[in-house]
Amino acid sequence: MNAKTPVAAIFESLQGSWRLRRALDSKLPGFPSGIFEGTASFTPRQPTAETTAGELLYSENGELKTGNGLSLRATRQYIYRYSSDEDKISAWFVKESTKQTGGGEEVDYLFHDLEMEQGEGKVWLGRGEHLCERDMYWALYEFRLAEVAEEDGRQMDLFGVRYKVVGPDKDYTSDSAYQRV
Repeated sequence: MNAKTPVAAIFESLQGSWRLRRALDSKLPGFPSGIFEGTASFTPRQPTAETTAGELLYSENGELKTGNGLSLRATRQYIYRYSSDEDKISAWFVKESTKQTGGGEEVDYLFHDLEMEQGEGKVWLGRGEHLCERDMYWALYEFRLAEVAEEDGRQMDLFGVRYKVVGPDKDYTSDSAYQRV
């Protein structure tokens, strides 16, 4: 029996439901700052690429309360893939025309690969970047592994993602904290 790599354990531990809180801090007046609160889930799906050992559909929904008092409903979807050959996680956009609930979502194009490195203790960091037209996205994931929970075998109940986005159309930081429900 092969031992799981930390990256494989992180990918498997994403599966399930999460409480999500995100702080958006924009430097541009046309882009809202505020606090997003909602839920997120990672649901297994049949891999759609030969090089992919596993896929998870990421779906979030919640409410953004802006600094000027507006409340906006928001949803987002991505597909996360794990490649056992490369021991790598990647995030992919979902084709707009296929966004739905029920498993009919199709992979569109790569958002970013996560370049993983071990931090202090059981913390693992994943870095990715993406040029979206003229705006650059830098992602930093922080995964906090714990001892394996005997009831479900998962090794993670908390993680965070920070995006720094800079360009002529966007200039903001997004800090998201995920806690298992």
